[in-house]
Amino acid sequence: MFRVRFHLGAGKNYMHWQIKDMQTKEVFYRDPKNSQLELIGCRLVNKTSKAKKVFAAGKKDVCGWVECEEIICHSGGKYLAYFLERLHFNPILNPNWRRESDDGDYVWDNAHFNSLLTDGKTLRVLEEISQFA
Repeated sequence: MFRVRFHLGAGKNYMHWQIKDMQTKEVFYRDPKNSQLELIGCRLVNKTSKAKKVFAAGKKDVCGWVECEEIICHSGGKYLAYFLERLHFNPILNPNWRRESDDGDYVWDNAHFNSLLTDGKTLRVLEEISQFA
């Protein structure tokens, strides 16, 4: 199991994707300019009470990430992803996960996806979970 989030802490890994291996506790960083991550078996995680505090104060803190079973790192060439739907998580603006197609009418916290794809600093839906499996 892995935890993936966009790292906004100061330092050399600022604005990189942070990958934490939950088994070994090792942390890795990938520059979104050089790498594209394909996340398999995903769940959108949000620590709601913490996110609401961030929203109220307007001060950033780690409260959301993607849990996934597997990560494929694509270096060099990237998949064209601009046509894929974007996911948003910025608790300063909204304390919940959101989808581009949704006007904030639905909370996407804890939603599951077959696969997600990073596109620069954006997270996009590559494959939905089939409801007919």
